Amino acid sequence: MEKIENKQGNWTVQTDGTLKGELGAFTRAYCVAGSEEDTNYDVYATLKLVTGTKASIIAFFTEGTNFEERYVECILDFENNKLLMELVNGAESVTVASRDFILTKNVEYEVRVVAKSEGTVLFYINNVAQLRIEDLSLIYTEGMHGYACEGTVSTNYTLFSKVYFQNANHYTNISTLISCIRSVAPQELVGKDGTVQDYYDYLTTLIEQASRFIDGETQRETNFFEEGGLSLIEYFSGIGSPVPTGLYEFTEQAEAWQTKAASLFLTQRPVLSITKIEENSAEIGAVDVWSEITKYRWFTHGEIVFASDSIPAKGTKNVRVTYVGGYTKTPIDIQMACTRLIVNMIHKTISDRTAAFVSFARPTAINFAMPEVLTPDIKGVLLRYRLLGYGEM
Repeated sequence: MEKIENKQGNWTVQTDGTLKGELGAFTRAYCVAGSEEDTNYDVYATLKLVTGTKASIIAFFTEGTNFEERYVECILDFENNKLLMELVNGAESVTVASRDFILTKNVEYEVRVVAKSEGTVLFYINNVAQLRIEDLSLIYTEGMHGYACEGTVSTNYTLFSKVYFQNANHYTNISTLISCIRSVAPQELVGKDGTVQDYYDYLTTLIEQASRFIDGETQRETNFFEEGGLSLIEYFSGIGSPVPTGLYEFTEQAEAWQTKAASLFLTQRPVLSITKIEENSAEIGAVDVWSEITKYRWFTHGEIVFASDSIPAKGTKNVRVTYVGGYTKTPIDIQMACTRLIVNMIHKTISDRTAAFVSFARPTAINFAMPEVLTPDIKGVLLRYRLLGYGEM
């Protein structure tokens, strides 16, 4: 179970791993988890309102300088048989989407909330998209996630089980993984005393470890293949214009040198966008003086070509490029490779066991590089994305 921050009401983890939210002294209980910088994520929970009126999942939760809370709330309204999406900004709450939906207490509902960085939030019930909002303002594009419930009596409560948070830097998801290991009983992975939540937590740990293994195996920046790309900064040494007046008589040679000076290549390719290019005019040891360069052309393969009157001056690491590298969506073959790595790891772990069950502490460093796990087909996929160093072919 992820670490939660109790904002209001009583929140406890039960012996079976279920998260219980009880109103206590309030008519509403809620808690949050994660970071205010989180974006492009999915929140999953199997929700069962036992007593009370409403239960919900929260996305993009942030607190302003005066502790005013802002978030998107996806609500199951059991009292009125409705699904709601509300925008909360301090004391104000506005319903921006709703629909009729028959809800029954003491029945489990599989809830999924998808929160995108461009300000889109999708609300799923039992794997069916029910509501969607788009083009939210900038205050609703990143933030923590959470869980909430409402009622009229202090003892009203809701149960949240199979809770997991899928970040953009996870290259596969639990639902895909579970469908690939249906023959493996959860107890084979978490022991006979393990709970369903232990099982989900264990799979989440494996996904995180396999995703980071792929980053390392392809020699990419951590989280490079996450959906939407990765914001990066690189520094280069300007070499100025290498064509002093009258030094070369041959135009072709001069043009060749000029082209060399006017271009640079970013490391983490492909490139999705250039945020800013800056040049530092200060001497080493002096206070940096950065000015923006605006006359250039860039290409997805990583090349930046400067206009002849905007070529950075000769210097040491005096050019700074801020850009987004990677992919708008995690490549499908990377997703498949991540899933296969974990499936292979699980099957090898089980096949290596004797009659006595061996329990592994979580989180555990897993050796995905073993030949039985990192099979030739997976190697082939990762090789296609591997960042080659100087001198490599």
